[in-house]
Amino acid sequence: MSPCAARRLDVLAQQLVGACEQQPWPVDELYALARAAWPYRALTREDFDATVALHTQGREALLHEDGVRGVLRATRRARLVALMNGGAIPDNADYKVVLDPEGTTLGSVNEDFAIEASAGDVFQLGASSWRILRVRQGEMRVADAAGAPPSLPFWFGEAPARTMELSAHLGQVRDHALEPRWLEETCGLSVAAAEQVRTYLESSRQILGALPTPQRVIAERFFDETGGMQLVIHAPFGARVNRAWGLALRKRFCRGFGFELQAAANEDAIVISLGPQHSFPLEEVFDFLSPATARELLVQALLATPLFAARWRWNAARALLVERRRNGQRVPSPIQRMRAEDLLVRCFPDAVACPETLEGPNLEVPWEHPLVRQTLQDCLEEALDVEGFLAVLRALKDGSLVHLSIDTSAPSPLAASVLNAAPYAFLDDAPLEERRTQAVLGRRGSREELGALGELDPAAVERVREEAWPDPRDAEEVHEALRWMGFVESSEVASWSAWLETLHAQGRVVFDAGRIYAAESAREERELWRGRLEALPFVESNEPALFELEREGAALRARYRGREVWCGRRLLQRIRRLTLEDLRARIQPVSLADFEHFLAQWEHRAEGRRLDGPHGVALALRQLAGREHPLVLWESELLPARVNDYRREWLDQTLFSGELVFGRLFGSGAAAPRVTPITFVPREHSALWLSLAAPFDDAELSWRARAALDVLRAKGASFPQELARATKLLPNEIELALAELFSRGAVTCDGFQALRGLLKPPSQRKRPLPIAGRWALWRTGEPVPAPCPDDERAEHIARVLLARTGVVYRLSYREERFPLSWREVLLALRRMELRGEVRGGRFVAGVDGEQYAASEAVEALRRCRREASGVRG
Repeated sequence: MSPCAARRLDVLAQQLVGACEQQPWPVDELYALARAAWPYRALTREDFDATVALHTQGREALLHEDGVRGVLRATRRARLVALMNGGAIPDNADYKVVLDPEGTTLGSVNEDFAIEASAGDVFQLGASSWRILRVRQGEMRVADAAGAPPSLPFWFGEAPARTMELSAHLGQVRDHALEPRWLEETCGLSVAAAEQVRTYLESSRQILGALPTPQRVIAERFFDETGGMQLVIHAPFGARVNRAWGLALRKRFCRGFGFELQAAANEDAIVISLGPQHSFPLEEVFDFLSPATARELLVQALLATPLFAARWRWNAARALLVERRRNGQRVPSPIQRMRAEDLLVRCFPDAVACPETLEGPNLEVPWEHPLVRQTLQDCLEEALDVEGFLAVLRALKDGSLVHLSIDTSAPSPLAASVLNAAPYAFLDDAPLEERRTQAVLGRRGSREELGALGELDPAAVERVREEAWPDPRDAEEVHEALRWMGFVESSEVASWSAWLETLHAQGRVVFDAGRIYAAESAREERELWRGRLEALPFVESNEPALFELEREGAALRARYRGREVWCGRRLLQRIRRLTLEDLRARIQPVSLADFEHFLAQWEHRAEGRRLDGPHGVALALRQLAGREHPLVLWESELLPARVNDYRREWLDQTLFSGELVFGRLFGSGAAAPRVTPITFVPREHSALWLSLAAPFDDAELSWRARAALDVLRAKGASFPQELARATKLLPNEIELALAELFSRGAVTCDGFQALRGLLKPPSQRKRPLPIAGRWALWRTGEPVPAPCPDDERAEHIARVLLARTGVVYRLSYREERFPLSWREVLLALRRMELRGEVRGGRFVAGVDGEQYAASEAVEALRRCRREASGVRG
């Protein structure tokens, strides 16, 4: 039995009314009867008497106490109230959905949905669509919408939460985050899923320095787009503990800085939105709460939340102090809320009083009132886990719970869930559209780039240093700068010496112990350092004035190159923004024009990027593997565009070496030899490519082509002379037969010389073509079994496409003739991304869908963008 279920005083109040309605009870006997029930075995007489008093006072009392004889009896109205309002399940304030005009009840919808709905709206309930006719208190009348497109209703409620025990077990996943084998064996994940979990957690570890676990909590702080900061505490203890921690921290910030802050909490983290005036050493956030006072602070925080108001209403209804049904009809939910609030005014007036009328920071809680105590107990032990929360604070204090802190330029991947939390995670009343977390821009990048988020870019620091430091042109501008800079040191302004001497002679500047001040400037240390932080990005000092500025929010501490330094909020925000912008610029998509420029370089068509010699021919053909082009284009356009001073013998040399084979892979329709689509593929991958090709159809072959094909099937690879002897065909007939077989994708040749003659039709030749080389079967009439599983074939295709164009996306795949669907290749690319072999992202602007790029291609795209920007600039 949970602690909340034991000794529930609201349920006891209801049962006392029910018992006395049956017969009068002596008070002592009724107390003994209550203690005989197991949940109330430890019920004190003080709690019992206070519970009885709930129903014995006032005109509408349900019990009458005979103080002389010590007897309790029910009043006349008690029977009806008990019969119509009994039960412990709280009222959910739903509206009945009633079919008009039949009056059939179809179901229910949430009160908020019903209030926001209008007549004529169509929504879905069950498997049907319904049109709203009218909405009245507690009831929504509808008619069949005849299949009209509906919207979906919504329900508000509290989300369930993990227990501390379950959180401890889930923490093992983070303990073994870098062990995919453990994830596969213990968690039952597939190889791809385990790798995805590892990659996700590793990217967060690189930013945070470690992963949060039940033995380690991490505080992360970063600027948002408004100049404020977001504080995320990664604490995987479950939502009940984190809600308690978040509410208590929010109240502590309110008392320390005088402002109510937005906050949210989920199963793994807490986020608090800080304003420009909030500044403190990040590691001190773990000392803001003490185990000795945290419970009382949490109680004070709860009194202003909907958690307390809702549970007060539920408990008042269970105790029969607020009626849910009267005169046979349901009391509308708004009326119940109003009556519950009126009851709270009588029992605990400070909870709803105007803050200006209250004395002191703490409300005096009437713990002696059974319903107030029960409601707070429900909030602390049911909605929240106060004991788990206090255990966390004690562990932080004694050091058994490790805590880390880091300032970053952008949120870690682990922070995304709480930054984008649903409304049920909010710890304040601000709606979703007004949340300051909406000003946080998420980002996507490589693990190396994500790891750099916690560091300050030296280039950004130098840029801010140059922008912040004044660049005067005369003595007047020097004096103006000194007015707001506070002071400068003599070593910093050697170039100003002439102007400073002039100003000193005029009595407008003061030299004092190596410092230079404007004569009329205030000498208060805090103001001097405030100006100093406006002119320098970083200051290393232990001046007390800097700590005062930190409390104001004007100064922040940061780490730069291993040292702790002070920085003005505005300049630090600027440095963080420039650091982040630089990282974002690295992965900005290029325009289509820049992408064409990139392709020219990637495909070795651009000046300075072309290949040389036979080796260059082999590289160019390997890059074009699997892509079919008309036979005539290979030596007239494709290879000359990629290889400097291209020579035909280089292609022959490459083919005679056996490194590559060529032929037609897709389709088998008749085509003129010069326009026959062919491709070159590496010999080691020829079996895989042939498994992708459709079987060759010999039904429409001519008699001479069939004769040559039969010989090749029987004897294997043959020279043209051998085919002529075996088929008894003339040389020109062998030429026609081989040309037909080649154009249909049935045969290949070990050299390219034989095909060059096919580019000229026989009618245009003066003598027969001397066919050279050895011819062999290419595609057969039967499907070629795949040499590897389908997923490996898809990965091979993905690698081929990446090698060819650097970037792969859906529209580019449409140009291919591979029998694999885009989805199969896409899944292969996703697996490769999880292994770190390729990069997913948005690389080309104006292209829809997922895009993937080779790592070398990403760097080349960046160079192209920089070069294009330089040309445009």
